[in-house]
Amino acid sequence: MARVPFNDMIRFTDELLVTHKIFDGLELEPLNTYLGMDTQPAWEYKTPLASGFYKPYVLKGSDKIDKITYGELHYMGRAKYCALNFTASDDYDLPIFSCEFDESAPRLSITVDLMPVVDIAVHPEYREKYLDPLKDIWRTYRTLPGLTKDGRCHVQRRYAPWPWARAALSPYPIDGRVEEPETRLAVLDAVVAYARVWLDLMKKAEPIRDPAYKREMITRKRAVQKYFRELDPGGEVIKKIFGAEKQKLFVSLIF
Repeated sequence: MARVPFNDMIRFTDELLVTHKIFDGLELEPLNTYLGMDTQPAWEYKTPLASGFYKPYVLKGSDKIDKITYGELHYMGRAKYCALNFTASDDYDLPIFSCEFDESAPRLSITVDLMPVVDIAVHPEYREKYLDPLKDIWRTYRTLPGLTKDGRCHVQRRYAPWPWARAALSPYPIDGRVEEPETRLAVLDAVVAYARVWLDLMKKAEPIRDPAYKREMITRKRAVQKYFRELDPGGEVIKKIFGAEKQKLFVSLIF
């Protein structure tokens, strides 16, 4: 097992924005308040335990986006906890793009997915439209060493203890842990590929017209958000670092 020094860990945000230019052609505008909370404390922070940033945006002149957030938490010079989240406004039924990209010396832990905001068993057309575009990318990256065993994909390994988390995933999550440095970079490529699928879907998205379908969508979306904001064990780490008062802001921006 190859250990990676902190200074050699992946520069998550720089790779996304500078190397891969995932937001090229989009005009991002800072989101200064979210759910009634001032977001400024998250834009740049430094505590005795951690430093970093979580930066939320919307698209200038567009009603499609609730928030776009990217960020990193550098923990005591020994680990990085990175996040990327795209959430559409409630007038659109786009899945929630969620990426947790956490790196320490021994390993990188990854969960990246487009989480459906409706029941895809009831609405198979939703899966076909929004999720099936991932299938070729998923087939490419699911066999990365650490995500597989005997050639079979072990998705949901990272979220295995939590049924509420597994229930929120699509059929195509990249989810698990990898160790070798070259495999870590391949995981980053998967994140970029998934992000580009979502951004392309967003550009073509149309507002919801059916009131009943919209109510169903918002109900599931709020439930998934509540699960991850209140039950994800990472929330306790955030509380330890920033205190209970700021915890809600940080977890709401991350997911």
